[in-house]
Amino acid sequence: MRQTTDVSRRALVKGALALGASAVIVGGVTAPRRALASGESPAVDGANADVQYGFLVYASKCVNCEKCVAACRQGNGLSDDTPDRRRITVVSNDKGGELSVSTSCMHCAQPSCERVCPAGAISKGSHGIVSVDTDRCIGCKYCYQACPYDVPRYNTVAMDKCDCCLGAGVAPGETPYCVSACIFNALKYGPLEELKEQEPDAVVIASINDPSCLVRG
Repeated sequence: MRQTTDVSRRALVKGALALGASAVIVGGVTAPRRALASGESPAVDGANADVQYGFLVYASKCVNCEKCVAACRQGNGLSDDTPDRRRITVVSNDKGGELSVSTSCMHCAQPSCERVCPAGAISKGSHGIVSVDTDRCIGCKYCYQACPYDVPRYNTVAMDKCDCCLGAGVAPGETPYCVSACIFNALKYGPLEELKEQEPDAVVIASINDPSCLVRG
């Protein structure tokens, strides 16, 4: 199995903020379309199939209250033995202070987890959302080893990761539980191009396999 570059979530976020960004755009980047994973509604395909979704994260607004983390767990019905899908990354800024950034799966342009999965349990849907078919997962943990962001985690059943709440019945055009729970408006979710228009100076975190991993929007 080919080794991937080891880039921690903390290092990636810190690098993005070091570019002077007040906001970060994460995931949902354009890539070749894949077959839909189990749990992904066929309704996401169609006229708007090429619309790519992602998250806009405001580091200056996040207070590390972890309401997004709790809402993700509750809304997706995660079991006690399932690790958090969304986590808060705390990094130091150049003024000696701390910034908190809420991140989950990066939904890479060319997902390493999908590439190494021998069971074909991971797929990138038409809206750029990477999903897992738990019925096909064999628990080999290759995806965990390949992911540069330490995203795929395991419970007693299969690999688990953020799917933008698709498995909980939230369509790509609707708001995921984490975003709804943020009372400080530190998280937004929507079409990637619209997010870039809202915050043209935001840094885009797309994928370690994408040449434009850190790009000024």
